[in-house]
Amino acid sequence: MVKLFSSEIFRKAADKALQIRGGMGYIKEYPTERLYRLARATTIGEGTSEIQRIVIERRLLEEGPLRFF
Repeated sequence: MVKLFSSEIFRKAADKALQIRGGMGYIKEYPTERLYRLARATTIGEGTSEIQRIVIERRLLEEGPLRFF
């Protein structure tokens, strides 16, 4: 769950940074371009976000409701 959450937050933050920079954010001279590429790779690289959601859902269904006590 943490991997999915962190990759989604990273992607959203990089997207916002790119929006703030506008067209300048796509220029390789700025770190925004690199961060945006990395953010896209994290959602694709080690299993897409959709696959991670399916894995989490299956695991939660197998284990049943969480018991705290």
